[in-house]
Amino acid sequence: MGSFKRLWQVIAFTYLCAFEHVSSLVGEPLAKAVALLLFYPYRELLNLPQPVRVRVAFERLGGAFVKVGQLLSTRVDILPPEFIKELEKLQDRVPPQPLEELLSAYPELKGVFRRIDPEPIGSGSVAQVHRAVLKNGKEVAVKIIRPQAEKLIKQDVAILRRSVSFLTLFVPFFKEFRLPQIVSEIERMLLSELDLSAEAAYMELFRKFSAEEPSLFVPGVIWELSGRRVLVTEFVKGKKLTEFTGAGLTGKEREELARRFVNIVHRTIFELGVFHGDLHPGNVFLLDDGRIALVDFGIVGRLSPDTLNQFFLFSVGVMNRDPDLIVAALRRIGALPDKVNERLLKREILVFLDKYYNKPLSQIDAEKLFYEELATARRFKIVLPEELVVLMKTIAHTESIARLIYPDFRLPPLLKPYLMKVAPRFAVSMVKREGMNLLFSYGELVRELPSLLKEVEKEPEQTTFSIFWGFALLGFSLVLVFTPKLVAVYLPALFLSYKMAKRAVPVTRK
Repeated sequence: MGSFKRLWQVIAFTYLCAFEHVSSLVGEPLAKAVALLLFYPYRELLNLPQPVRVRVAFERLGGAFVKVGQLLSTRVDILPPEFIKELEKLQDRVPPQPLEELLSAYPELKGVFRRIDPEPIGSGSVAQVHRAVLKNGKEVAVKIIRPQAEKLIKQDVAILRRSVSFLTLFVPFFKEFRLPQIVSEIERMLLSELDLSAEAAYMELFRKFSAEEPSLFVPGVIWELSGRRVLVTEFVKGKKLTEFTGAGLTGKEREELARRFVNIVHRTIFELGVFHGDLHPGNVFLLDDGRIALVDFGIVGRLSPDTLNQFFLFSVGVMNRDPDLIVAALRRIGALPDKVNERLLKREILVFLDKYYNKPLSQIDAEKLFYEELATARRFKIVLPEELVVLMKTIAHTESIARLIYPDFRLPPLLKPYLMKVAPRFAVSMVKREGMNLLFSYGELVRELPSLLKEVEKEPEQTTFSIFWGFALLGFSLVLVFTPKLVAVYLPALFLSYKMAKRAVPVTRK
């Protein structure tokens, strides 16, 4: 019965949020009559603007739907900016579960701590965080999964999946932007938040990286006390960026602090290939020693080498006003629909970039550029991979956070020279990957060598040179993968070998 009621609530809020679309199909009087007859308890939502209505609907549904709304706020490639701005206001403000109930669900914790504060320092639909003191006197933060969280998330996602599948049959928007696939991505992300051992592993990865980045602090994991449902970490003593006023710092010091923060984000993305996926001021602390601490690694973006390479090319294309490079990168990551008009898309990108290209970099607002860029993508029904959208939004929000520290901060003047700095490394990486592909492709030649040698007797010139060029490409692949610097030596040597082989093989005349 509870599941049926939940389904009815979801249908009600979905109908009211899509009221404008329904009205365009059946007329406003009929659409309003249906709303008042079937969904009377929620009729007041119709008095709100549609973006606000969507945000309130997620808040009213609560539970996993708040998380769904938060994740949708990252899908700037699908929803217009006014919807994104509203969904970003969603706070996972769930009344905390009494500490005794949590401890009764996890009895192994009772003898571990000298003290656990009964009031949580963070409370969400999936987990809540308490400050605690271990028996050895060490202060820690304890993140505990709510006992019923997994069951509720699976129930809500199942309802969401059925609703979206049904609406896909009637609403073109749902099919055009592949919303069923996006629901699957959301389900994966929600379920991943239930496994705190994955969060702990990412924290350890970032902590190892912080050894190379002196400006970054990541709290250590207390591994012997942590598992899938409980995560115990060092307690971070510092000031949240939400409380930052800049008191006692000069303008130059604030600018340097903002630059260090942005540099940390760039390095994690382009050098580590992993980035904090929930980068808002509440998850960034300033420590007394000047370091910047990151907390809450429940959402972490992980890019494959291919995706990272294409994003790098995309970023260089934007910075250098090159629509060919931008469209090529989008094509390689599979973001372009089958019937896209690439010529028109490139023209639109060029018109869009012209608006910004002649402005001084210091006057470009990266976040505004980002939202306008995705608006163009929506018109062409471009749907980016979920991790790439989170990455792009993280970069755009990096500027917003940096401006909290130093109001005059602008991202492009810092980003462009950084991209040029790491360009050689990305070029070598891409060449090596292409070389590896060639290596595997032409590696098959070795297996076929015995049969090819038999063919030499029949057609010595043609077969010999087929083998020669096969091994030449194989050798070229090996050089690219392992010692790219030797290409300058390899190519002349290859030319000389070809000349010698040509003299050695008798020419067959028919």
